Amino acid sequence: MRHFGSLMVLILAVFMTGCGASDSNRLDGKEAQRLEQEEGIPSLITLSCNRNLDSRPCRDVAFDRSDEIRIVTEAIFKAERMQGILNYAAEYTMSMTNADGSVTVYDLSLGSDPKMQGLLVNQKDTTIGYTIPLVEANRLRQIIQRRID
Repeated sequence: MRHFGSLMVLILAVFMTGCGASDSNRLDGKEAQRLEQEEGIPSLITLSCNRNLDSRPCRDVAFDRSDEIRIVTEAIFKAERMQGILNYAAEYTMSMTNADGSVTVYDLSLGSDPKMQGLLVNQKDTTIGYTIPLVEANRLRQIIQRRID
């Protein structure tokens, strides 16, 4: 694999088949780190608001700083596959632009409640969702808030 988009497909395939850690639906931390080092990290991540949601004001955000990109990619690596059928409305469309110019697109929902996990869905297969753990969801909320203040 030569780019981060392929890495995300691999990660999602691992989640879907239940491989990886024996008691978890996510990649082992060392394995995720190894894959990230081989593939590199995205050069740009953009969040485009879903203007059809009336829940709260929303602004588009772009992350190009390595520390912010790392926070987003860590949240993806730690996301865990959800059970059941999804019925959701995405708060953001998240586009991850890789160093080679390829783009991986996700639906992302965080809301504003710091007690709620996030939702991540790869647009290649919108029937499978992943929960973003509370700590990572709050880190994402913080970096988004920093960008819009």
